[in-house]
Amino acid sequence: MSDKITCTGALPVGIMYDGKLHQRVELRLATVGDEIAVLEDGVSDAGVPVAVFARTLLTLGDIPADNITYELLCDTLVSEDYGYLIKLRDEVKKKLKSVSSASPNTDTPSSGSDATALTKTKSDAPAL
Repeated sequence: MSDKITCTGALPVGIMYDGKLHQRVELRLATVGDEIAVLEDGVSDAGVPVAVFARTLLTLGDIPADNITYELLCDTLVSEDYGYLIKLRDEVKKKLKSVSSASPNTDTPSSGSDATALTKTKSDAPAL
C-alpha cells in the first residue's frame, strides 16, 4: 500500500508524554501483516487491538513514532480516546471504500447468471 489512506483527528482527552499532553493523531488502516506482527510479538489476544493501534498510529502529537508503543497506549490511553480511535479507524475504512468505488477499474460484474453466462456459438467442428 504505497498510497496509504489515513485519517487525522484529535483525541478527546489525550496522552501525557514527556510532560506534555498529546492529542493530534493520524491513523492508517491496519493490514493483516500488522496483526501477524502483533501476535508474533507475544501480545495477548485481549491486547491485540491496542497493539495494532500502536502500529497504525502514524502520529500521536509530538511523540516520536518509535515511542508510540503498545506499552505506552496500555499505560496512558483512556477508554474515551480508545473509542475515538475505533471511530477514526472506521473513517479510514470508509475513505478507502469511497476511493475504490470511485475508481473506474473496480467495476466487476455481479455473480448473477446474466453477467457470467457465456454465449455459445455454433461450430462446424466435430465435438471431441
